[in-house]
Amino acid sequence: QVRWGEGHRIDLSLHYVTSTAQHIHRAPVMKSARRLVAFLGLTAFGMAAFYGVVHFDLARFASLKVPQSAHAHHTGPRLNTTGHAHLTSSDVTTPDDTPAQDMPEVVRWYCNSPHTLEGEEGQVQGGFRLKGVFVVSRHGDRVPMETLPNVKYNYNSWACKLDPDKWPSHPLLSSFPEAAEKLRRSPNVFARSAKGVANMSPYPNSAGGPSRLTQTGVAQLLRVGEKLRKAYIESNLLPIENADSQFTIFTTPYSRTYQSAIAMMYGVLQNDLLKIRVHQENNVLFCGASCDCPIKNKYLKRFKSVDSKKFHQDAEFINALKDVAKTLDSNVANVRYKIIDALFGHLCNKLQLPCTSHTHACLERAHARNVLKYVNQDEAQRREPFNNYSRLAIQPLLSTIARKMVRISEENTKGANFEVYSGHDMTVTPLLSVLGLTHARWVPYASHVVMEMWERDRHEEQTTFEKNSTITKLKRLELKQTAMQFEDKYVRIVHMGTDVTNRLEFCSGKTQQNLCPLKEFVDFAEQGVFQKFGTNNYREACRP
Repeated sequence: QVRWGEGHRIDLSLHYVTSTAQHIHRAPVMKSARRLVAFLGLTAFGMAAFYGVVHFDLARFASLKVPQSAHAHHTGPRLNTTGHAHLTSSDVTTPDDTPAQDMPEVVRWYCNSPHTLEGEEGQVQGGFRLKGVFVVSRHGDRVPMETLPNVKYNYNSWACKLDPDKWPSHPLLSSFPEAAEKLRRSPNVFARSAKGVANMSPYPNSAGGPSRLTQTGVAQLLRVGEKLRKAYIESNLLPIENADSQFTIFTTPYSRTYQSAIAMMYGVLQNDLLKIRVHQENNVLFCGASCDCPIKNKYLKRFKSVDSKKFHQDAEFINALKDVAKTLDSNVANVRYKIIDALFGHLCNKLQLPCTSHTHACLERAHARNVLKYVNQDEAQRREPFNNYSRLAIQPLLSTIARKMVRISEENTKGANFEVYSGHDMTVTPLLSVLGLTHARWVPYASHVVMEMWERDRHEEQTTFEKNSTITKLKRLELKQTAMQFEDKYVRIVHMGTDVTNRLEFCSGKTQQNLCPLKEFVDFAEQGVFQKFGTNNYREACRP
């Protein structure tokens, strides 16, 4: 049997940089420990859709048989990781919490340190009403998933108990625990599928441990929620009503995604947090009953093959790993799966880099620079196999959102709904690839894609949209006829605060004032995703 620990091992960069993710499965609620063990093997491949690079092997990753470096390791009088010391802000980060100049830019980008967010969410010209908001997000900052060889972490070094007086803080951080705690006394908040998360603390409130959400992660999602509150609630685009299903969370069954979703929704709703409805999804791709797609793994294998070939040809990266392994008194095979996650886990939280517990040798900043510079390297030959995988991996979620939009248009309700899908990097990365926004790139903590649904305000005799439209009357009539079933409904997509609707291929030539006809989005989600495979449906595309 394969030992997955907190989850399976996945390479994070162009060259076998690996982390792990907790086991997630789409089966019904577990009834016994035996069923828990059984489902792990069935779903491991579904966990692999993420990052700038994915290298995944159920049997075990192929060993890299390279000689260790003779690079001398540091043995100076530094604290080892059994007694982590917080470094000064100027050592790991500049005063505004961005990485020091000697670190690759990817550190600042990936860590995504909490800061005031501004975004283009909700910014549509007059004549339209908001009908729905669908947010697909990654959880916030977390503790590394596994320890490095010969390193013993002091997990108390990571702030996994909230303290508003410590960095990083947020104005809502002091009131968040009390508000979130009320959820545990409100069983009606949880759907039947959410029995697992209903028994979890809705906020970090324990000693640190592998994969635990940190205070940094909470602050990140509070910021995202605060931004969305300004965009939709305070602007009165989305008035808070008494409907039970107006604000809905779908979360994978792990504390870091559940707590991230609650933090985001507290930023959005604040005193109205109890109006949420929580559902649990046991697959990181939110694919429900449509997770079985054998050929999906074939495309993933091709993607791995491209990365594997490139990795073995890059002597510089191999040497960087050998230097790390030498310092930790270990070997490349034992560090390559864990090093990127470990480095980010320390740098993002302003902690001293790891030291061994027996020799007290410590990783230096040069080690971090030499390894991290390979994260998110992008090459054309990597894009197609990952995009093929992503289309089949994320299509069920796209279809779910598209069908919900159609249902909203058919029901013609007055209010607007708000849904959050709180997932992982392997949720967001395939989505971005399918939308054509990134190509197999690792995504930062608290990454989020917002899909807005808009309806033309029928009470307007002639909207600004119509007045400023550059299309002819005949073309406008044709467009109206083909989209009649959606009754003038439109979609707008915002990625990390930036409106990207005009960049979507399926909306090309059809957007007007950054609004894409709902029909185009639905057609893409239900059929267009599969055109690359010479078919128009999921079953045929998944056939080996």
